[in-house]
Amino acid sequence: MNSLWAFLASLALIRSILYNYLPEKLRLYISSRFEEWTSRFTTDVTMVFRDNQSSNMNQLFQAANLYLGEILPTISIPRVMVEKTENVRNLSFTMEKNSEMVDVFENVPMKWKYFSEYSQGMSKHEIRWYELSFHKEHKDMVTRSYLPHILERANKIKERNRVVKLHTAAHDFWTPKPVIIQHPMTFETLAMNGDLKKIIVEDLDRFMDSKEYYQQIGKVWKRGYLLHGPPGTGKSSLIAAMANHLNFDIYNLNLSAVSSDLVLQNLLLSMANRSLLAIEDIDCSVKLQNRESKIEQPIKYQQHNKVTLSGLLNFFDGIFSCCGEGKILVATTNYKERIDPALLRAGRMDMHIYLTYCTFSAFKQLALKYLKISDHSLFHHIEKLLPEVKVSPAAVAGELMKTRDPKASLEGLIKHLENKLLADGNSEVSPGHPSSHPSNCLVEESSISLPLASNETNMDNAKSPGPNPDVSADEQKATKESNLTENGPPEEDSNNSDKKDLLQGQSSGNNILEIIEDMEKELLSNKEAIIALLNKSTLTLNRLSKIKSNI
Repeated sequence: MNSLWAFLASLALIRSILYNYLPEKLRLYISSRFEEWTSRFTTDVTMVFRDNQSSNMNQLFQAANLYLGEILPTISIPRVMVEKTENVRNLSFTMEKNSEMVDVFENVPMKWKYFSEYSQGMSKHEIRWYELSFHKEHKDMVTRSYLPHILERANKIKERNRVVKLHTAAHDFWTPKPVIIQHPMTFETLAMNGDLKKIIVEDLDRFMDSKEYYQQIGKVWKRGYLLHGPPGTGKSSLIAAMANHLNFDIYNLNLSAVSSDLVLQNLLLSMANRSLLAIEDIDCSVKLQNRESKIEQPIKYQQHNKVTLSGLLNFFDGIFSCCGEGKILVATTNYKERIDPALLRAGRMDMHIYLTYCTFSAFKQLALKYLKISDHSLFHHIEKLLPEVKVSPAAVAGELMKTRDPKASLEGLIKHLENKLLADGNSEVSPGHPSSHPSNCLVEESSISLPLASNETNMDNAKSPGPNPDVSADEQKATKESNLTENGPPEEDSNNSDKKDLLQGQSSGNNILEIIEDMEKELLSNKEAIIALLNKSTLTLNRLSKIKSNI
């Protein structure tokens, strides 16, 4: 026993002498040669992932932390560290220091150890690292497959755990402390035509799965959406649902608060990847108005805004748009015809979504959400009233929220719709409705442009969207017919029939003569809209003829 202690003491003395008297380079050389010699007698290889205490963090260490944290709850391990912060959705699990666990990848055991200690000196800081040990014959597999697998899984975990935040621009910069959004709106709770909702969700999912495809065709991985329609039809709610579906931060930009094109570029460059940029009421800017339209912008927008159309076009698809990836732009407007066509083409606004007044399909979703009912004897009366009254989903929701009793709530909604019908006389078309603007033909407003990433749709096709390669002709026809039925104004014959049914169902004793006069006024209004559309088409044909003759 004494000889063993003497041997250990001799080793300690030799180590002390080597450390104190030999030059550092010589010590490192001896140490490396010793490790090389001992490695001949071991079959394991160890990789070390150290946490860098600097801005240039070690991505492998961060990835291993997330990856192992997801595995820890599923395995048997004595002690696990658990925490929850406001910046992540779920609980976070980490190994306790100086502990170990085993992960199995392709039937190969991977032994992980976690270490933590504090540095010596005046400025003490924690030093953390992982050690991964495995048989040396699997070294290529670990390098080529296991480590990339950890990085990929970690990115998915990070996206899943991230909370949605709202960033706003102030004094030409994004606010340093964004607000955490806890908006409950999702596509499951959003009151919208079911077919349209399905198309939007599928388009978003297809975009998220197309990163490699965009790289192959040489395009920036980004997509633009234009939401247009009357006020209160759910444009802001749709933005919240899109952000929650993608788990993207929202960058809310008010163009009137941006001082110059240069500031606009800097705001784009400072946006995070995989984020959503929302520009609401994009038409409310003097220098962005439609150059082909004679409609003047309000004076209040002609005094302060310094963003130009050229600056915004470069913002959408110029060289600055190439900085970053996975970005989604959503612009909203109540008046699509005020926006310059250059902003609407594919590559800038890839998908145009018209949000109409409340349809019966949207009402049923609202009734299910607010009243927990899917059918009622009063639904039939509401189904006949809704096509005759231009009422937004927000207004319908407001009526349904007044009481939780289904019958009382539906009766209140019917009374609201009948009063609105009598007040409007159904002779004036509300602003923003397709029939109020001759240039907004039925097909344009009732259908959406859904190009794929490779679609080179030009402005000649913008008003008549081409077929979607991913959707069969029958499905497109069915979708268009559904949209025309849901969003478009009814034909004259069906309009008269609905009017007669409505008259029979109403017990208020309204004068039949007054309603017939209202019907005549509506038909005259539709006639004027059709004449205006024909005049515009004739003017366009004359212009094309002049251009053709000049050529």
